[in-house]
Amino acid sequence: MAKKKTCQKCGVRDKDVRTMPDPFTAALYPDEEHEDVTLCPPCAVARFEES
Repeated sequence: MAKKKTCQKCGVRDKDVRTMPDPFTAALYPDEEHEDVTLCPPCAVARFEES
């Protein structure tokens, strides 16, 4: 059974929530290291689109 994580942005708790490098800074500065964030798919897309 997949462990449920909580999205840092919207607070949803689901098995689809993932820990990943920050999509915003990764898009702007692809060659640098990025802080890990825990986001659901819609929030990850929104964070990427902000860049």
